Amino acid sequence: MNRQTEFILLIIGASFSIITFFAAALYALVFGFSAIVLSGSPTTYGGSEEMIMSWIFTFFSIIAVIFTVASAVFGFIGAFKIKNNSSKVKTIAVCFIILGGLQVFSIQGILFLIAGILTLTKKEYKTNFRENEGIKWE
Repeated sequence: MNRQTEFILLIIGASFSIITFFAAALYALVFGFSAIVLSGSPTTYGGSEEMIMSWIFTFFSIIAVIFTVASAVFGFIGAFKIKNNSSKVKTIAVCFIILGGLQVFSIQGILFLIAGILTLTKKEYKTNFRENEGIKWE
């Protein structure tokens, strides 16, 4: 079955996940450096509250980095599995709907959600057409 639309949406979504990965990694580096500087001498640069908030931002930035890498990897693998019409296409579609729902406020989340819905709702037509045999009516 031709699933070119879903394939393109998933490749674009995974590419946006890679771009988001670089942005999240940059934030993690900035917040991590800030946390290290604040923990070195908390009385000079700011209070302990600022140090705690900086470590919290660093933690959530690292979580975002891990999530975007997983999203990109799953996006690329799922795109090629859907294009090759794997046996578990419906399961992959449900996973993309869940992944898109978790990232619904980002462009890649919307693309994953649309591709998952398209994959899940596309009807499969069963024929007994084989290459070089013509159409057999039974």
